[in-house]
Amino acid sequence: MDTEIIKVNGTDKPAAVLTEADGLKRFLNLIIDIGIIISLIIIFNKFYFFLRILHIHVAFKLFDLALVFSYFYGLESSIGQTVGKMLTKTKVISDNGDKPTSQQMLVRTIARFIPFEPVLFIGGNWLHDSLSHTKVVCIKN
Repeated sequence: MDTEIIKVNGTDKPAAVLTEADGLKRFLNLIIDIGIIISLIIIFNKFYFFLRILHIHVAFKLFDLALVFSYFYGLESSIGQTVGKMLTKTKVISDNGDKPTSQQMLVRTIARFIPFEPVLFIGGNWLHDSLSHTKVVCIKN
């Protein structure tokens, strides 16, 4: 189901018509981003293998959570896209069509840590979209 979002720059003329990303693109974003995150965790955990020797398993879990948080918050708040979104030509925008605020991106990232979040829909939107008042839209070239 495509939803058109019209961005208006203080006039009656639309600046751009953006189409909300479909389920397939959102699923591809998720698969690509999970693959990248797992790869990063494996790479970084090899560098910190001595923590395993010292039996500091909590440090690994905290490091992994920090890595996931940094990946999503860092990329989406700075350029509006993760690597998955870059490859599928989608980006995050605010519900009103503007660039999301840092607070919106923080809420969006924290919401990803809610158990079963990837399968929770509220009003037809992903939970992290609903809570942060954001949308993922296709980029028109």
